[in-house]
Order: sequence, then structure tokens, then C-alpha cells
Amino acid sequence: MNKRISRLIGITCCIAFAVNFTGCKQPAQKGKSELTEAKIEKIKINVSVSKAERRTLVQERKILGTLQAYREADLGPLSPGRVKYLPVQIGDYVKAGQVVAKMDDAQLVATEAQYTSTKSQYDRSLSLFQSSAIPKSQFEGVEAQYTSLKRQLESLKENTVIIAPFNGIVTARACEEGELYSAPMSSAPGQSKGLIRVTQLNPLKLDLDIDNETIRYVKKGMQVRITVDQQSDMESLHGRIEFVNPQANLASNTFSVRVVVENSKQLLRPGYFAEVHIMIDQKPNVLCVPKEALVDDRVFIVNGTIARSKKVSTGWITSDFAEILSGIDENETVIIKGNKALPDSTEVIIGKE
Repeated sequence: MNKRISRLIGITCCIAFAVNFTGCKQPAQKGKSELTEAKIEKIKINVSVSKAERRTLVQERKILGTLQAYREADLGPLSPGRVKYLPVQIGDYVKAGQVVAKMDDAQLVATEAQYTSTKSQYDRSLSLFQSSAIPKSQFEGVEAQYTSLKRQLESLKENTVIIAPFNGIVTARACEEGELYSAPMSSAPGQSKGLIRVTQLNPLKLDLDIDNETIRYVKKGMQVRITVDQQSDMESLHGRIEFVNPQANLASNTFSVRVVVENSKQLLRPGYFAEVHIMIDQKPNVLCVPKEALVDDRVFIVNGTIARSKKVSTGWITSDFAEILSGIDENETVIIKGNKALPDSTEVIIGKE
């Protein structure tokens, strides 16, 4: 009897211990779970937003080209000579008609004196010939000498006094004052062939080769949008179509087109790569969101601080915007950054638009 009572007491104690142990452990697990959930609830995602709004969408074709100087001229005398005066340096701005160099003028001075004497003789002979005082053959001999000397003098002046033919920047200079200069027989590509080189940087030009599908949208005089990688922070640039060659290049089956680009602030440089955007179609007054707002066929809209996913139907999608046919309304706030791996119904912190 005593053994049975002792056994019952032992079993009862074991059961009580197990219950108490389990009871102590469960609250600890529950507390840990609640703490984790509290931490999860405090996590917020930083996002940037924009508005769904109406705008005109444009479909474009992009043609890549390289900006070039509109005009360049290598200036210098045709015959060898000593440089007497060279006032301009590389980087100097010169105006059309400005004297940029003078060569030794000894031969010019001698020829001018000879020309003055010959002109006086010509004037007298002309007067005598008109009054029939001398035969025609005699007058023609004096006239030929005068005409030849006049042309020689004009050539000497052109080769002695070097004039800038247009406004531009000096981009090359071959020698210094006092040195002998002789025009090179040949030169490497891009190297000056003259005493100095003047380059016109305003405007610049883009010479393009355009395929036969795009050329039908290109007309002389039309404006085109231009983007330049090296000047991504600049305001939108525009150019004008200066000419369109109506005949295709037989080798490439493309048409040559020139675009002229305003460069009055000298922010663009020859050698910059540029894209010419040629408009081929447009849709006015359509509901759009920035292209970055699309995540597959969905966008995230923000109500208060909660981001919710909405399925949308799209139309045109350009490099910048997506047309929204259905799914969201005008002026709804959409997420454009921080939306790629965003869970639905997440609390967000809105940064700058």
C-alpha cells in the first residue's frame, strides 16, 4: 500500500514539473516573436515619386553623329617667305576681315611702285588711243603689261597680308614671327596645311547618313532635338536641317543630311558625340507616367505612406515615358525609384521627386 502511494506521488510530481516547464518556455517564445514583428513593422523603404499626368508623347528615331566645326580654313602664303607679323595665338578669337599675319613685303613694295608707274603709262595710252593718236597695237601692248602687273600685285597682296575669311578661333599656328615659312607639300590628317588655321565653332554641324525608312520624315529647314553625352546637364538642344541630299549613296543606300547646331555659348566642341532625335509620330494629351514607374505590367501608387501595386495597361512606351491606357487615374502618385523589389502594401518614406 505504501509503495503504491509513493509511486502515485512521483508520477504527480513529474507531471507538475513538465507543465511548469512548458508554461515557462512558451511565454519566452511568444515574447521573442512579438519583438521580431515589432522590428519588421518599423522597416520603411525610401522611394522617389512622380505624378501620372497628361502630356504629348513623341515617337522618335535616333541617329548618332559627331559634332564638327562648321568651317575651317588653313591660311598662309602660297610662296615661301619670312613671317613679319603674327599677332594671334592659338585660342584667340578673330573676326572676318581681320589681319592675322603679314609676310615680308619687300617684293610687294617694289611691285606696287612698278604698278603705279605702269598705270600712269596705261592711262596716258588709253587717252591717246581714244583720240586716235596712237595705233591700237601699241595701246594693246601697254594694256597687256598693265593687266599682268595688276594681277601680280593682287596675288602678292593676298600672299603678304593674311586675312581671316570668317569669324572663328585660331586652332593651329605653324611658326613664329621672324621665321621662314613655306607651305607644306602634304600633311597628316587634322594637321594644318597653312601658317595658321581658323575654325568656326558657332554654329557647329552634324553630317549624318540616314536610311531610306527615316529619310521620308526629314525635311530641309525642320527643327530636330539633340542630346550630347558630354553635356548631359545642359538644357535641351535643337538643330536645324540645312540640307537633304535627294540622291542616295549607292554603296551604303543612305542619304546625306546636314544638321546645324547653335553654339553661341561655346559649350559644345568638335568631336563630341551627339544623337539627333527625328520625330516620326506623336500623340497629344495622353495619360503618362515616367518609364521608370513600370515594373513589368504594374506600377506602385502611394496613398499616404503605403505603397500598393496596381496592374496597368500601356500604349506607347518611349525612352522617357509610358502611356497608361487603364489602371490608374490622372494625378495619382507613382513610385519611380525604389520600386523594383518592393512588396505590396509596404510603408514607404517619400524622398524628392
